[in-house]
Amino acid sequence: MFKWFRKKLTVEEQYAKVKSLGIELKQGMNLNQVISGCGREGYEEKPYLLLYISLGSEMALDDHSFTYPSDDIWHLDRECIEDHGDYIPIIERISDLLKDEIIVNDIADYVDIENNEIWVSFTIDGKAYKYELAVDNDWLDMGIFKIFSELLEEYGCGKRFYYYDLGQGVLVGAYENEQWKALNNLPVMFQKVM
Repeated sequence: MFKWFRKKLTVEEQYAKVKSLGIELKQGMNLNQVISGCGREGYEEKPYLLLYISLGSEMALDDHSFTYPSDDIWHLDRECIEDHGDYIPIIERISDLLKDEIIVNDIADYVDIENNEIWVSFTIDGKAYKYELAVDNDWLDMGIFKIFSELLEEYGCGKRFYYYDLGQGVLVGAYENEQWKALNNLPVMFQKVM
């Protein structure tokens, strides 16, 4: 009886594919830095998923500062909202993902979970925006990505936000429609933020 083997993709082969689709490392970063904390076998067992997580997760540098290896994907823990100021780094990271499509300034927030009130405000091209967000204990309101998809549309940009739900974690990126379709030919299927 014949046994068929599926060729396992090395992490380098996976990265070459996602890079060709527009998800790549920041200048000055290298793949070995990013994958050093996880065995290569894991990347082969769960092709693309662990790579996306690694590319989108904040990591410590030798100088004890922190950075994201890629500005094309973000892996975040949604259980991250506790107090005033918690949405500011969220919107700053969203701005990183937008890459000058729209420039977000003057970011502020108000977080009062006990009184069921959260809002964010910012400016784009001098125009002020303010949005109330849903309160769900300390969980991020995924509606923040819908807001920015709508703003991308308002400003005539082709990108929209897409996500892959990991339970408590989530992978998020801002992609053109054709890029999203190409990414979804890989095992990890992103959904459009609605």
